[in-house]
Amino acid sequence: MKSRWKPVFVLIGLLLLVAPTHALAISNSECLDCHGDPDFTKELPNGKTVSLYVDEKRFNASVHGINEISCTDCHSDITKLNYDQEVPHPTPLKPVDCSQCHEDEEDAFKSSVHADLGEDGPSCKTCHNPHYTKYLSASTGRQRNEKSCLKCHNPKESHDFLPAKGLHFEAMGCSVCHSKGEKAVRLNFYSAVKDRVVPGEKIAKALGVDIESIAKKYDKNGDGKLETSEVLSLLKDVKVHGIRAGLKGEIVSQMVPEVHKITSEGISDCYQCHSEKAPVMQKVVLVLSKNTGETVEIPVDKAFLKSIYPVRFYTLDSSRVPLLDIIGALIVLGGIGFAGGHCTIRILTIPLRKRRKEGQR
Repeated sequence: MKSRWKPVFVLIGLLLLVAPTHALAISNSECLDCHGDPDFTKELPNGKTVSLYVDEKRFNASVHGINEISCTDCHSDITKLNYDQEVPHPTPLKPVDCSQCHEDEEDAFKSSVHADLGEDGPSCKTCHNPHYTKYLSASTGRQRNEKSCLKCHNPKESHDFLPAKGLHFEAMGCSVCHSKGEKAVRLNFYSAVKDRVVPGEKIAKALGVDIESIAKKYDKNGDGKLETSEVLSLLKDVKVHGIRAGLKGEIVSQMVPEVHKITSEGISDCYQCHSEKAPVMQKVVLVLSKNTGETVEIPVDKAFLKSIYPVRFYTLDSSRVPLLDIIGALIVLGGIGFAGGHCTIRILTIPLRKRRKEGQR
């Protein structure tokens, strides 16, 4: 009898041990009792006043909020709250160690020029607001630049070797030349009228399918990528359903940890992009963005960039359209042929025109 009840007592003992841990868990709502006040500030020893306010709605929409990260997951030195004190938790708090979750990104960052600057250089929070950062995969190259690099750097003050600076900065992210990792040509549904990318969720809703099902619906031959005819079929259906959008291309770094391995000397070899065999031109994807900032990437046959369809993307040599080359050659040859033919006829008819003039006298 005694041995039969022993497992029960052991189980009860374990529950009693675990129960206090759950009881002491600090919820985000408790933190927001103070930090949810827009007027909550702190004065630093240097006299500067900083805001300690966290917008709950924006936090819940952030990458951390979506993944249900709690305040104390990052601020791990807060283990309990003591409301008998003016500040109910230890102060000052230890700097947050992002590598607890982002180990690969941290390793890449340690090999970057930013890490070489030490305490004077940027940290994770320089580019990523920990409370409001969303998935950057849906951002365009220009948006990524604005959210990170352009906070400290003005590319117009350098890059003198680069022709058409503005065009390059518009069509690619800084990390394409200044970081390691895989690069790709990304195609976005783009509204020229509104000058913005059309969200993938809106495209999926118009087509009446789930965003993850679009690739399967239009990949008719099932080869895992959209051929030119399949892309055109998708574009036609999008237009039929009332969305006025074409495709706009850009060159970006893929959102992998290596993108944090920033180098001081960027790529200056034009053939890294401006060549049909350039590595960056070997991967083309159509990007559909979710409301969270995540994306669905649909592989596209790189031959599409050479099709007659007017994509808002062009790199000299890499995406030349053969049909346009043929048409251009025919126009040039036609012009030469017309001029040559005209001159030949004029020469051959000189005697005839002389006799005609003599007869008129």
